[in-house]
Amino acid sequence: MPRLMKPKAAILHAAIPPSAAADEQDTLLQVAAIAASLERLGWQAAAVPVTLDLAALARRLKALKPDFAFNLVESLDGTGQLIHLAPAVLDRLGVPYSGAGSSAIFLTSNKPMAKRRLVAAGMPTAGWIDDAGEHGGGEHAGGAHGSVDPAGRFIVKSVWEDASIGIEPGSVVDGLAAARRRIAEMRARHGGDWFAEAFIDGREFNVALLETVTGVDTLPVAEILFLDFPPDRPRILDYASKWEEESFAYTHTPRSFDLSTVAPGLVEEMRRLALACWREFDLGGYARVDFRVDAAGRVHVLEINANPCLTPEAGFHAMLDEAGIAFDRAVERIIAPCLAPALRRRAV
Repeated sequence: MPRLMKPKAAILHAAIPPSAAADEQDTLLQVAAIAASLERLGWQAAAVPVTLDLAALARRLKALKPDFAFNLVESLDGTGQLIHLAPAVLDRLGVPYSGAGSSAIFLTSNKPMAKRRLVAAGMPTAGWIDDAGEHGGGEHAGGAHGSVDPAGRFIVKSVWEDASIGIEPGSVVDGLAAARRRIAEMRARHGGDWFAEAFIDGREFNVALLETVTGVDTLPVAEILFLDFPPDRPRILDYASKWEEESFAYTHTPRSFDLSTVAPGLVEEMRRLALACWREFDLGGYARVDFRVDAAGRVHVLEINANPCLTPEAGFHAMLDEAGIAFDRAVERIIAPCLAPALRRRAV
């Protein structure tokens, strides 16, 4: 009898130097979690660090001959602007892979570009300013959100980077002139592109999505709580809240699934918009859409994460737990649509 060979999975991730910051080191925790899950599911898993040498990546993949790749690349050479290059190589080689395609990853990673797409699709998002000028916030059933108020509050963000990189209490400023000064300051400090978004001083929610072979499901909606924040501290998820475990921000921003204080219909509105984002941006596998809800109860799409973190401590994992979905089952569900209708096993 021929022996069935286990299928091969390549786990692509950014090459992480030992001196990398905590947000980059977190990638290695994802790799370990996915590798362990794949092996429990009967795969041979091989981690493949990715650098700017894409020819070397192509050679490695051709030698490995994987049946599937799990794409965990969140940046290359320390910048999120290049996040789409690894899946583009997989596209070129014809290797099926997890999550959204290279075009969707590029589009959602550029926050102003994604916001323009949201506005064009009639979905609500806060107004913003960037090098192209000022922009309004789109419309939804509750009416127009309007354009930016030059005297209002803004939050200055990186155009490309996620994980709250560059976000700190000083990122929230009053007035358009201060926002432009902050943009210039952040370019000088960190390089790269920055923009200013009208600050929605309200509640923050996350809606995760998980694909099946027949469609996509939303997971239990989570709210990020801002506990005991002093009045002069903006209620935001800054870098410290995600990566500095001893900080006030980290210990006072728990995740909650108790939605008893949420207005009727609000959760369903966020689910509806999350699914609309899934379709509009052609997402795949798994994703997370973040929302802000203002004092008037209006929902604003904050950001779309096409490949959210999958470590055991991350929000996506917590939503799986709340839904009663085992992590291995979720990994199976992420893989299945890429390999449908059936996985071909090689005999030797």
